[in-house]
Amino acid sequence: MQNTAVPPEKFNFSFDIAKFRAQQDFVLVEIYYSIFRNYLNFIQEQNHWKASFSLRAEIWQKDSLLATDQWTNVTYVDSLEHITAGQKLFGMGYFAVKPGKYWLKVTLADDNSTSEKTIELELIIDPIPQEKLTISDIELATQLNLSDERTRYYKNGYMVIPNPDQFYGTGMPMLMFYSEIYNLTYDSNVDTGNYSVQYRVLDSDGQIVREFPAKIRKKPGKSAVEASGMNIISFRSGTYFLELEVNDLEVNESVSKQKKFFIYREGDLAISDSVAQRLTEEKLRASVERIYKNMSDANLNEEFDAAAYIATKEEKGIFKTLDISGKQSFLLEFWQKRDTTPETPQNEFRDNYLTLVNTANKEFSGFRKGYKSDRGRVLLVYGVPDEIERFPLNMQHKEHQIWKFFSIQGGVIFIFVDKQGFGNLELVHSTARGELTDPDWQRWIDPNR
Repeated sequence: MQNTAVPPEKFNFSFDIAKFRAQQDFVLVEIYYSIFRNYLNFIQEQNHWKASFSLRAEIWQKDSLLATDQWTNVTYVDSLEHITAGQKLFGMGYFAVKPGKYWLKVTLADDNSTSEKTIELELIIDPIPQEKLTISDIELATQLNLSDERTRYYKNGYMVIPNPDQFYGTGMPMLMFYSEIYNLTYDSNVDTGNYSVQYRVLDSDGQIVREFPAKIRKKPGKSAVEASGMNIISFRSGTYFLELEVNDLEVNESVSKQKKFFIYREGDLAISDSVAQRLTEEKLRASVERIYKNMSDANLNEEFDAAAYIATKEEKGIFKTLDISGKQSFLLEFWQKRDTTPETPQNEFRDNYLTLVNTANKEFSGFRKGYKSDRGRVLLVYGVPDEIERFPLNMQHKEHQIWKFFSIQGGVIFIFVDKQGFGNLELVHSTARGELTDPDWQRWIDPNR
């Protein structure tokens, strides 16, 4: 017995590469790929369903096959109902080759069917200088965590889950990336100073959309790693470029690298800047009258307090300094920057967010308002979970809940436990990037431990 996946003619996958320095004069070519989970055929095995897919890569030079390899990935689900549109599965492989001009051929196949797709492209490998300041390619990521786990996604102390289709937006508001810096001036016997790193986001015309302050870092050696992220939730749908610039401050030598990425949010409308500005101004004037004109200072403070989970450090600092009029204008701009459909008079992002705040207050309030609880925070940051498993208090375990998000970061869970028995469920473990992680989380559930 097996499920029905997409027809073979619609079978497709996302694919990207990045190049890094390897030993001697070789270059490490990493291959990233992803596929929608519902594109695969799942076969029932005992009490679960299983699918697997393989990527075969070949490197050709003229008529000669220089290298080939294959990587297989396996995924399981307890029920086919857990497979929904938008869930992605990721994989990666790599080759070490010398600089030159090659032809790369990659084929992704569903191991449980005849469905497969082949992509071919010219691969030009430039030599990586041994002395001159250089940056590797930029690898875009869906997850980026400090880690010691030596999986195929491990890089210099980080777990980097790639983003092969380079898309961000709803459900993935953080642009995360990894890059390596080579040939910094460094002498272990003396202080060889610092280097700076600066990020910019450019639009499709090469104009700067956002520029972040330069970060000054101490040189760890002749090489360094740059792994970071930025919130792009306020960006409109479109094509952008991430630019990473590094400056060796000791010798005033700089180098930069760019990487294309895309932002898409359903409902965005491509309109001219002049029309967008006029619509925004009209919407702001209407919003002042409709929303904030008669709102008290206390209510303004509470609204921003509830929105603090998605506010930047700078925004939090500015809000504290404002009078009531300034807070009204600030909140208008705060929500306008995050409006996913600026061409409409309604700010759907604000409405949806405050609806979740009301839900949190209704469902999770106790000693404090629901939006300040752990479940309230997760609801506001990640949205409504795809599945909630509820376990009431009994002789074997404390009351707890497991929230599951299938389309965020490749699938994550949050586990909440009523530690004290007063109905306040606290977060004890999550698999989401940057969240509390406790491998021994079950100790909070079992009252006999």
